[in-house]
Amino acid sequence: MAPLVHHTDPDAFLAAAQPVLARSPESAAAFAAWTRGLKANPPPAQAPAYLATFAHGGSFGAALRRPDGPLVFEDSDPAAATAFAADLAARSPRLQGVVGALPACEAFARAWRERIGRRHALRCHLRHHMLTRVATVPRASGRPRLADSGDCDWLAESQFAFIVEAGVADHPERILAAIPKRVARGDFWIWDDGAPVSFAGWTGAGEAAARVAPVYTPPEARRQGYATALVAALAQALLAAGRRRLFLLTDVANPTSNAIYARVGFRPGTDIYHFDFVDPD
Repeated sequence: MAPLVHHTDPDAFLAAAQPVLARSPESAAAFAAWTRGLKANPPPAQAPAYLATFAHGGSFGAALRRPDGPLVFEDSDPAAATAFAADLAARSPRLQGVVGALPACEAFARAWRERIGRRHALRCHLRHHMLTRVATVPRASGRPRLADSGDCDWLAESQFAFIVEAGVADHPERILAAIPKRVARGDFWIWDDGAPVSFAGWTGAGEAAARVAPVYTPPEARRQGYATALVAALAQALLAAGRRRLFLLTDVANPTSNAIYARVGFRPGTDIYHFDFVDPD
């Protein structure tokens, strides 16, 4: 069997990725959530997702990429990252970037520069967090509620603002297509204080787990405790519905969001890094 295997079925990819996913519950939840998203909103046939696993000599890897997005390989080994770089050099020479553990990112970047000539630049240092019990948080004016179809325009506008402010690699077209579907599934909650002032999304992340993302409060509504109260309410509802562990990802450089999630009860786990590939100066 070849060390690197391509997959077209997200479930088969997850099964083959188990040696990597077993290394941390955060990585397992992240890959489960991303593959769930691929099944719910599959990319066009002419631009399929990249799903690949690697196993050779005690080294393992799992990599996922939506069209035009970064390659995500979480806790993959450096040898696997090097193999993914060789595989993608001809397929996607304008690859946006990579997301994963630092040794794997550095191994991929070395191989990428040798093959493509592009260098890597740090976009952000990220940290996984996990919650099993919600802490008591201060009350905020207003109340939490499920988003409905009348909120789609506000959610789209707010999520566009979020990806710009956070520097998230996402595309407006994908967001516009996904929001009505996610609202219909009950994937978005809103804090309403006479009008929507904050939102939080979530998705299933494997057996009895969920991943919270994105979370955003427009600048004019901040410092009122809305996001803290909303994430606490959403987390409590998910736990009450049978989810035992909740996960989210933060930018280590953002003290506000990290403080919010710590107050709710999220505890830090593994770190990953997002590097962009840029042309030489």
